[in-house]
Amino acid sequence: MFETRLKIMLGLFGLALLVIVVRLVDLQVVRADVYRKQAEQALLRPARMLPSVRGRILDRFGTELAADQPCWEVAVDYRVLTIMPAYLRGHARHLRESTEPGISQTEAEEEIRRRIDRMWKDLARFSETSIADLRVRGDEICARVARVRAAVTRQRGFETPIAEERMCHALVTGLNDQDQITARQLLQGYPWLEVRNSTTRSYCPSKSLPHLLGQRGAVTSSTLENDPERDDPLARYLASETLGVTGVEYAAERRLRGRRGLIRKNRSGETVENIAATNGEDVTLTLRLDLQEALYTLLERAIPNTPYPTGGAIVVLDVPTRQVLAMVSYPGYDNNTFRSAYNDLARDARHQALRFRGVANQYAPGSIIKPLTCIAGLTTGKITLGTTFDCQGYYYPKTRSGRKCWPIHGTNQRMAHGPLTVSEAIAHSCNIFMYHTGERVGVAQLCNYFDMAGVGLPSGIGLREEVRGINPTPSYLSARGESVSKGDAWNFAIGQGEVSMTPVQTANLAAVYAGGIYKKVVLLREETTAAEWRLPVKPEHWRTIRTGLFRVTNQPGATAYRTAHLVRDGYALCGKTGSATVGPWAVAYAIPYTSPEGTELTAIVSANSKREAVERFAIEYRGTEFARDEVEACKYWPPLSAGRRRPTKADQQEHAWFIGYLQAVDRAGQPLHEVAPRIAFSVLVEFGGSGGRVAGPIAVKVAETMLDTLGAGLDPDAVCAGAEP
Repeated sequence: MFETRLKIMLGLFGLALLVIVVRLVDLQVVRADVYRKQAEQALLRPARMLPSVRGRILDRFGTELAADQPCWEVAVDYRVLTIMPAYLRGHARHLRESTEPGISQTEAEEEIRRRIDRMWKDLARFSETSIADLRVRGDEICARVARVRAAVTRQRGFETPIAEERMCHALVTGLNDQDQITARQLLQGYPWLEVRNSTTRSYCPSKSLPHLLGQRGAVTSSTLENDPERDDPLARYLASETLGVTGVEYAAERRLRGRRGLIRKNRSGETVENIAATNGEDVTLTLRLDLQEALYTLLERAIPNTPYPTGGAIVVLDVPTRQVLAMVSYPGYDNNTFRSAYNDLARDARHQALRFRGVANQYAPGSIIKPLTCIAGLTTGKITLGTTFDCQGYYYPKTRSGRKCWPIHGTNQRMAHGPLTVSEAIAHSCNIFMYHTGERVGVAQLCNYFDMAGVGLPSGIGLREEVRGINPTPSYLSARGESVSKGDAWNFAIGQGEVSMTPVQTANLAAVYAGGIYKKVVLLREETTAAEWRLPVKPEHWRTIRTGLFRVTNQPGATAYRTAHLVRDGYALCGKTGSATVGPWAVAYAIPYTSPEGTELTAIVSANSKREAVERFAIEYRGTEFARDEVEACKYWPPLSAGRRRPTKADQQEHAWFIGYLQAVDRAGQPLHEVAPRIAFSVLVEFGGSGGRVAGPIAVKVAETMLDTLGAGLDPDAVCAGAEP
């Protein structure tokens, strides 16, 4: 019995072994050529990704601001870029079997290497790019793929091949139809290379748009590790791709980005898999291109005529919705030439054309905060509508000491306004009135009302460049090791000291003055209106504040009557001027270093900060030794007084502000406060000096431009005569 069972088991084992042997013979002998060809086909015909079209960025009327345009590109297999031995052996075997059967495997591999060298020469001749530059691009591709592999390894916990190592990567891009025909003819002898359709990003050439639209940049290892689509081979980022890194390109990246397609063919050219690409969504902004360009032209004409021209900004909001109708940062540039112009733009530390002034620069608001100081005083009961403070030019008039009112232009004398009520203090921008009000209210309550109006809060615009500004609350001061003092209340009441705001925040402050409600700013047309809150201010108090803002530009003797008075088409310009004291900017740094020959030299590097100067020096003087602690600012803008190496109080200048709105008026030109204003805006001129003299005239032109563009109803969706929607 036992022997019978043993024979059966041995028979079964023998049968299984026979099956295995037969199968091995079938695989390795009978079908060896078939499987070898299949392996080579898989080796030589990597799957080709089909690019998706990135969504367009449109203005509120559908005008294209950014869009992908079709083009062609030449892509090279990663395994050729890295000279992967197994891949070369596969090509060598194919070469021997197809065209050169008499040569050895070693000779075939050497021939493949020679053909790869010729490929670089042909690519360089075709693309009019040096071989060295093409190889640098190839090295960059390899480095990006290596970062992807490292990220995947960290994620999975073990080393594993990745799809990018079996793909073709674009080496020459932006080809037109004729270029691609030439490329196919010239490069057809390289089976590891393909000419394929692609897209290139094209932008509206207006200099008013690049900061807002933003830029695209290379995928980083951090992007790859944090990619929410990393498990989807067609949706995840590839090392060779770009993504939005600033502006709307970044803010709307998930919507703009599409999903790749895929096509896989065997060596015979037969399609074995075909997945269509899914294009990205279009994104519509609340912006009006016509208004944006017109306001940029205003700054382009006005700022170069100021004493110390650098830059400026204009932001226009629709008060009911807080939609951004225009957001101009000057100076600008053409987004289409950004790559080639980058070095020159980055080195211009004085004009800082790369800075998105509308959201990324914060400034002391100066006197434009004074109506908010009065709101805090009235609402807390520290002052009333009947309160007056007597301005004799000094906080302590008997000794003519302490804080002062603002100076009379061209003299050393201070304004002495006499007794003023709230609306009169706003109209004349009286510092003394604000000092008394700020002292009564106190820092904590002042900052509480600053917070209600958005000071120190994100505007809601959703751009990564945005800074919050500073609301210098007692806790903020304490975190810096400072205690609250009476001087802080004085400073904050006139918009000086630590308090700072961005131009978009100040435009929103104008909208708060106009409508009494704080709302988040909206840039994307599809977004719903963000949360809002109504400031706890009595109607009679708002009426007094708005009367003061009306008087600023419409009462003879007020701060902006001579420069910003405008009554037109049933509207009057209302607003507040501001001049914020600021010290000169460092625009260049001296960096002592030792030359390779041992000579002590000093490099002058244009930069806006010591860190930036050191980074730029390290790139331009690679490997050169220098002492970081000896790096110091050597040039400033505006220039320092003769003989000075460091700024002093005498070198301080002022940024010029104007914030305002258009208020409906009756036939006598008096404000109709019951009619809610529709449009609010802010104007900033860096180092402009007086807000009334410099920003005021620009504000008038801004108001006239809005009336011309939006029509008598100030409708953001109105189409002016002769224009196409």
